[in-house]
Amino acid sequence: MTPSTPVGGVTGSRNRYYNPVSKIQSLIHNLDAELVQLCKQCTVPKPLASNNSKPIIGGSGFAHNYAYGSRPPGAVGTSNLDSIAAQSFRPESINSLLSRARFTSSTPRPTTPSPLAPEAHKRQMRNVYRTRVIDAYRNRRIFTVYGNYHTVRRALMRRGWLEKLPAARFAKLQNMSEDTLLEHARRGNDYEAVFISKMINHFPAFFIWQSKAQRDLCAEVRPFRNRVRRSQFLDFSTKVGLVGCAEQERWYREDGVCGMSYPRFYRLGGNSLEERLAFIEDYQQTQARSLLRYVKEHQPAELISDSGTVSSTTLDFALGKVKKMVRYAEHTSLDDARIKPASPAEIVENQTFMMQSTEVLKSNAKFKMSEKVMTEYARLAKLYLDQIESLRPDYRWDGSRNLWILKPGYQSRGIGIVIRSSLDDILQWTSNNQNKKYIVQKYIERPLLVYRTKFDIRQYMLITISDTTVNIWMYRDCYLRFSSQEFTMDDLRESIHLTNNSVQKRYKNKTNRDSRLPKHNMWSLEQFKAHLTHKGAAEGTWSKIYNGFKQNLVAVVMASLDETELVQNAFELYGCDFMLDEHYNPILIEINSTPDLSPSTEITARICPQVLKDCIRVVVDLPKNPSAATGHFERVFEVNYSINKGADGKPLELNGKQMTLFDQPKIRSQPRSRLLRKILNNVKPTTSNKLEKAKEAQAMSVKTVSGKVSKKKKSHSAEMASLDTPSSHTSSQNVGPKVILNSTTRENLALQYTAPK
Repeated sequence: MTPSTPVGGVTGSRNRYYNPVSKIQSLIHNLDAELVQLCKQCTVPKPLASNNSKPIIGGSGFAHNYAYGSRPPGAVGTSNLDSIAAQSFRPESINSLLSRARFTSSTPRPTTPSPLAPEAHKRQMRNVYRTRVIDAYRNRRIFTVYGNYHTVRRALMRRGWLEKLPAARFAKLQNMSEDTLLEHARRGNDYEAVFISKMINHFPAFFIWQSKAQRDLCAEVRPFRNRVRRSQFLDFSTKVGLVGCAEQERWYREDGVCGMSYPRFYRLGGNSLEERLAFIEDYQQTQARSLLRYVKEHQPAELISDSGTVSSTTLDFALGKVKKMVRYAEHTSLDDARIKPASPAEIVENQTFMMQSTEVLKSNAKFKMSEKVMTEYARLAKLYLDQIESLRPDYRWDGSRNLWILKPGYQSRGIGIVIRSSLDDILQWTSNNQNKKYIVQKYIERPLLVYRTKFDIRQYMLITISDTTVNIWMYRDCYLRFSSQEFTMDDLRESIHLTNNSVQKRYKNKTNRDSRLPKHNMWSLEQFKAHLTHKGAAEGTWSKIYNGFKQNLVAVVMASLDETELVQNAFELYGCDFMLDEHYNPILIEINSTPDLSPSTEITARICPQVLKDCIRVVVDLPKNPSAATGHFERVFEVNYSINKGADGKPLELNGKQMTLFDQPKIRSQPRSRLLRKILNNVKPTTSNKLEKAKEAQAMSVKTVSGKVSKKKKSHSAEMASLDTPSSHTSSQNVGPKVILNSTTRENLALQYTAPK
């Protein structure tokens, strides 16, 4: 029918037909974009009301056919469309619409907007997205996440952030044109994400989650970046860097605040002859303690035989070695601190001792002596071991096997790790694998076990850097990782001694393992606390363990600050691995800068997403709202600093804990030792202050020339004495009586002020 032909005996002008049709068209344009696309692809059936009807001028073909009762494919299931279509199949529905149109046309009303053409609709969508993009840029809410960290993405999107996609994410969609993306874009789908990413491609990202090896982009806007850069020597997320931090942490030790508890390390992957000699000396000392522990843990009758092949001189050598270690640890004399080259006779004695002690420890060789003499040796062995272990608590973790674990300096997930007990094997292995930069670490032979099985604890740490502070955060939740086999020192396979999930997932659990252990080899913190209660551990045992975690991690971070780039808004999440000794003391094993956060078990499926959510709370929410919730993260330490904005390269001025750091790449103006001593001088008096006091004491002890001295000469000598003291304002009237220090006193002072803490 033509537009001017009356329908059902109703007459009217042509304009009256547009009112009901425009209402239907406005409903259609509010439908999903996918439905419109499907309707365009289908064929248009002929009108049912009249054979000579034509499409309504100004309306789409889809709207015209829909008004006359033809139901487009793909419209099934749309509630609004179904109700209108049900009316359109009845002829009287059109008459009622026209009657209502005539009634409404006689009364003044707002003009109904005409339907938008496809191009106009796209322009409208562009404007909506452009508004969102500009708002996100002005509020610094554009982020980029590399990798499958979907929890981070969702957490930021819920806060109104827009994602700037990496090139590898939705790569096929990113090759499409913007018009094609707009046709398929719907709220929350991938097409919309790619289209928005194209619009913000020329904007910087203000939150970047990236891998450690990636170049830092958008540095000019100081985005929230999940990487804290530090020098290779003190990068504690590598095994070589952790050794460097262990060497420096002595400058920051304070009881109850910070202090590392770690196995002994040596870098054997380099060309340092000094470090190799230090390891050989430590290996021989450990062999001596191992032999004495072996004697201590066995009955005298079990160690002797009339046909024994090991003489008593072997035990004498071991006792002398440990006695010398006790004197060295106590710093009784400066002679003990000097490294003296071994004489030919001492070299022969060492080799003989190593051969005979190895026969005892590995082949159960017997000593040739009486039981009474062996009983006395056992008493002395216990005495000397107790003395040295009171001075060096880490010696308590050693057994009687002298085992060492070798780790590649820059690899993770247990790759390349081996355990060896022979000195020749250790040196040969590291020499043959120089490219892997092996370190050797003393193996913990006496760990805390759960149902005869070895485990470690994965603890999370977060470091955030603002414009004035470095904050260390600890996660109050953690989990345990078990080995799939029972612990034994007779078998050195990785399935027994390496508890990494990446290693243990390659092995099946031993069939005769305790049934109380989890099949997936992980425990939650609550399960471990219940086990401690079941075993009768003292109340507050977990608090003691957790405080030990804090002290270890604070010490590591403080030791690395001298070589850390303090960039505003930088942060990093670390996975820290600890073991416990038999007295529930935590031992730091290693720190990972890219911890595995995948839901590998039911334990990690719960804790890992929560760690990421709480990380976003600390990094994104807390700077805007100081009272914002931080989840399970708690701030355990804070270092205040203020950056000197001048270009003269002067060190930083610190508020609170004094520190010497640099905003730009560091150009040292002072020796390294002086930098390290200035970081925590309010926690403990630094060595430099003590040395200044020693200088003052020496200046006061200068002898005056006997006899009568003129007033002018006295004044001159007082001036010269004041130049030698730290304070130039000391007058001759304030100088106390002169004290002369003998050689013994000077030696004790030197030991007191140079001994490591």
